[in-house]
Amino acid sequence: MKRMVLAALAALMTVAPAAAATLETTKVTRHEMTRERLFEGVVEAVRQSTISAQTSGRIKAIHFDVNDRVKAGDLLVELDDTQQRAGLEQARAAVKAAQARLTAAQQDFARVSKLYRQRTVPKARLDQSRAEYDAARAALAQAKAALKQAEEQLQYTKVRAPYSGIVTARHVQIGELAAPGKPLMTGFSLDELRAHVELPQHYVPIVREKRQASVVLDLDGHKRLKVSRLVIFPYSNPQTNTVTVRLYLAEKGVNLFPGMLVKGAFAVEKAAVLAIPERAIARRGELAGVYRLGKDGRMQLQQVRTGRPLDKGMVEVLSGLEDGDVIALDPLQAAIALKEREKARAEEAASLEKGGE
Repeated sequence: MKRMVLAALAALMTVAPAAAATLETTKVTRHEMTRERLFEGVVEAVRQSTISAQTSGRIKAIHFDVNDRVKAGDLLVELDDTQQRAGLEQARAAVKAAQARLTAAQQDFARVSKLYRQRTVPKARLDQSRAEYDAARAALAQAKAALKQAEEQLQYTKVRAPYSGIVTARHVQIGELAAPGKPLMTGFSLDELRAHVELPQHYVPIVREKRQASVVLDLDGHKRLKVSRLVIFPYSNPQTNTVTVRLYLAEKGVNLFPGMLVKGAFAVEKAAVLAIPERAIARRGELAGVYRLGKDGRMQLQQVRTGRPLDKGMVEVLSGLEDGDVIALDPLQAAIALKEREKARAEEAASLEKGGE
């Protein structure tokens, strides 16, 4: 009698064939997919730069600081513009003077030309007047160029953001003297990001041939970002024997910032792998399982280890199943059937135990 009780208890974790027959099932098959190799990478901004002063002057105002978001064209830093405004006024006065000299030279050249045609002045006088006229035109052009330069120097006293982004460093304080080339602020843009990956050199030929890659954000490879462009450096690092690869992201990732660690996934070969529908997997935290139909027709919960997601809602199975296994498509219905069977088996075991007494 005791053996009968133990046999009944051993069947608690199975679903009888009759119950399993009512569940929708599918067969585990092999699917062709591209195998990948993953390598550590770091996210970096495509546009990151340090803005420097282009003219001299004391720092009068700083409108943004570290971690501030700025838009393209925002005023970042203001320099004292007293010297630049004075230079602009001098340039404007020089243009007016050059214009007056040109007008006088033009009138003189017209008068001398008329007298020369009347044969009242020698050709030397005409040549002199023409030279003075040409010199006056050149002087006006030079004065206008100086005026344009003075206007640019005045504009340089207001330093603006070249693109939208985030300020990562501020290199000056109010009251400091800025000179051309002095760093003012550093920042980057989140509009375009890329992943920097060091690829072992023996993988370079196949990666260059396949040119298929993606950026993996999580440990199991389910969260990925597409790559719009792949750039392989034409030289190797002699210290690490690796080649730098840049993966330009086709889309923005949620909470993805420069400096974050990611993985670059590179296609290396084609392979046939076991695959099952994602919806057939029952997940409990980091554990995953499926309800498998045994050769005797009874269903049991089987733990599996999954790999990367495939097309059409399929996912790779690394271990726990074999080609040809039959599994339930709806793990919830399978769990309900299993629970009902456990209850029935428990009642049956209790009845047998009571009868044995």
